[in-house]
Amino acid sequence: MTAPADHRRLFEGFSSVLNRHAWDRLGQYFEADAEMVYPQSQERFSGLANIQAQYELYPNLGTDMTEVEDVVGGTTYALTPMYTIVGIEGTGDRGTAVIRVRYPDETRWWAILLYELRDGRISRARVFFAPEFEAPEWRAPFRGS
Repeated sequence: MTAPADHRRLFEGFSSVLNRHAWDRLGQYFEADAEMVYPQSQERFSGLANIQAQYELYPNLGTDMTEVEDVVGGTTYALTPMYTIVGIEGTGDRGTAVIRVRYPDETRWWAILLYELRDGRISRARVFFAPEFEAPEWRAPFRGS
C-alpha cells in the first residue's frame, strides 16, 4: 500500500522546477506516460518527453531567479519569477491547484490545474488559463468590502 499523496509538497516541487527551468527534474512530478491537456487551445501533450519539450521551447521565459515575498489571500508565499501557488486542494489521487502566473511581459494570469495522480506523480492534468483583468465599475456597489 502506498502512502497518501502530499499534494502541497508535489506542487511546491513542480513549481520549483518551472521557476528554475530544471526540466530534467520533471520526471519527479510526472509519470512517464502522463498526459497534459489545455482545453482552451485544444492541445494534448502525451508523455513526459512532450510535456518537457513544450516547457523547454517556450519562448522568452527569462532567467531571473530572484525570490521575493508576495501576500496572496492573506498568506505569505514565495513568489518566484513565474509561478506562485495560491491554493491546492486534494485528497487521494485527485486534486486542484490554483496558480498565479507572471509572464516575462509582466502580464499576470491564473492557471487552474485539475489533476490525477498515480504513485504520487501527475498522470493526467487539465490546465485552464485566464488573464487578470480590472473589475468593471458597474459591479462596485455589489462587491463585499
